[in-house]
Amino acid sequence: MKNLILNEINKSKDHFITYEQFMEKVLYDPDKGYYQKDLEKIGRKGDFYTSSSIGSIYGEVIAATFCRFVKQKLIDPLFVEIGGGNGQFASSFLAYCEKNETAIFKDLIYHIIDESKYHQSLQKEKLKNFSNVQFFRNLIKIEKINNGMIFSNELFDALPVRVVEFNDESQWQEVIITIDEQNNLKERLIDILDDDIHKFLIQNKFQGKNGQRVEIPVSMGKVFDLLQSKLDQGIILTVDYGFTREEWDAPHRIKGSLRGYYKHEMKSNILENLGDMDLTTHIHWDELKRLGMESKLENLYFSNQRNALLDFGVLNWLIPHAQSNPFSIEYKQNRAVQSLIMPGGISDSFQMLLQTKGMTEEQQIKIKELISLNEFK
Repeated sequence: MKNLILNEINKSKDHFITYEQFMEKVLYDPDKGYYQKDLEKIGRKGDFYTSSSIGSIYGEVIAATFCRFVKQKLIDPLFVEIGGGNGQFASSFLAYCEKNETAIFKDLIYHIIDESKYHQSLQKEKLKNFSNVQFFRNLIKIEKINNGMIFSNELFDALPVRVVEFNDESQWQEVIITIDEQNNLKERLIDILDDDIHKFLIQNKFQGKNGQRVEIPVSMGKVFDLLQSKLDQGIILTVDYGFTREEWDAPHRIKGSLRGYYKHEMKSNILENLGDMDLTTHIHWDELKRLGMESKLENLYFSNQRNALLDFGVLNWLIPHAQSNPFSIEYKQNRAVQSLIMPGGISDSFQMLLQTKGMTEEQQIKIKELISLNEFK
């Protein structure tokens, strides 16, 4: 992988590449990119955990919420999952519908989209008993969704970004990647040449502090535009980790959020473990909401994942008077619920944004009623 990066730099006009080009290569190269490799990435043997790693409850809660929408005729039984990973979420979702919502399951169409051939092989094996699943390599391949639901979990945090830094001369400059005398990769600052970067910084009122870094989500708009364009009417539910505009100004975030994860360890130097390490950034939630408004979507609901799961009814999965045996099914289920909602758990890091398209005010009110199951509010 290092040779691929060096070749990219050497053949470039100005002898450097942007962080966007770097991430595109190390994450998505067809042969050596991290997401394309035949390696376990999720779970104990991988590099990171997702909410679905905890067990089946996460997928079941989303499935139950989806089914409430379908039963109220707000959407049709069509569900699209983008970035299906190892298929755990889809398996939990489909198994719940098959067991608890047989009428919906009979008509349910489940699209799962993943560019990784390795992930698709895992998904097809895990979901082989479900005949209502269709597999796609990318969003472009699916037909227009007339009235369904599009779901993604950690999609936008994996997209390539550009990186800027505020220098001691009170100017923003772009951070690029070049080569030092020993043929090693290194960073360098250059003047910003892309008007879209200037526009983003001005639009989001980043004033800048000495040494501050900000990731510019250059791919977010393209991906979101394609995503929402596939939906004539329905719901987009996005789960990811990120910050609102105010949160980006916190002193401890001055160096930005671009990080690597390698065998469950966070790596601040992302110029190492090339192609063998996940790269990720926290997303700009306000930018995603703005993109929704530009496309005439309604930003109907936004919350941290803990409160969202409570609103969606996760407490219904608690089993009263469960056995004290820590190996019993009941005990394990209650422990999984606790892991999803207790402070210090995985839900501390995530947020959920629910957007609607082409829906009436009455339909939007009904959706809010159907995700107001948190009796402790």
